[in-house]
Amino acid sequence: MIKILNYLVVSLLTIGLAGCASPEPPRDVSSVSTSNTKTLTDPKIGEASSEGLTITYAEMSMGFDAGCNPYKSFSSELNECSQLPSNVATMAIEHCQKYNKKAVFHGNGTNFIQMTVSNFTCENKQ
Repeated sequence: MIKILNYLVVSLLTIGLAGCASPEPPRDVSSVSTSNTKTLTDPKIGEASSEGLTITYAEMSMGFDAGCNPYKSFSSELNECSQLPSNVATMAIEHCQKYNKKAVFHGNGTNFIQMTVSNFTCENKQ
């Protein structure tokens, strides 16, 4: 009985953690739409290195691009609706340019006070 209970707990934890993982494919920051979103607070760079950075901010969104499924439940292309405020995109691009790299957007999350946290990596230009 204990073995079955342990198996069940491990299975549920694995499924729960998999649900928290970001399934969004990376996209070049310059290709991410900035048309329908603005920051309410000044964006702040969190962790930053030559490998990437995080930027935290409060945002206001005016919806999604036409044809996007904001809940992604029926979308075959994940991350198609995620947008970045233009000042956040500029900060990411400028940070990566210091290392002669391009900024790549890996999606948005939220922190404990529900501010948006955008994740970026700096990758070699091809």
